Amino acid sequence: MAAPRPARTPGPPARLLLPLLCWALASCWTDAMALQPPSITVLRKPTQPPRPGESVTVSCEAVSDLPELTLLYWLGNGSFVEKLHPDGAVREGTVLEEPRGSGVALRRDLHIVSFGARHLSTNFTCVVLSPLGVDTRELKWPSPAPAESGGLG
Repeated sequence: MAAPRPARTPGPPARLLLPLLCWALASCWTDAMALQPPSITVLRKPTQPPRPGESVTVSCEAVSDLPELTLLYWLGNGSFVEKLHPDGAVREGTVLEEPRGSGVALRRDLHIVSFGARHLSTNFTCVVLSPLGVDTRELKWPSPAPAESGGLG
């Protein structure tokens, strides 16, 4: 029967691995503590309600410190616009990214091919979501201008 081997003492690389791993985790945790939740900064829409049949584009812009883990999307009455309008009458554009400070500015457009009365009553919401939080902005159309009344004189 062979004699038991004596326990090996970890060499210098193994002894350094645990403190290095702890330092890396602490560093990541400290950096994560400094990160801000994503936020919607701008919602661009026409100043006047669109006319029936008109093509409309609305832009939603947000900032995120974790762009690779951030989603920016549109909902219509709480559903994804593709599900609400499978015919493509309302669709989302691609997400555009632009470096800004320590984070990234994201932009996603909502395209309405032919604006109609049903779009005035649809609750469109822009959502930005990351592991750090969520922010939403509801699209509110301006009230239509009252029709001019004819004068008596």
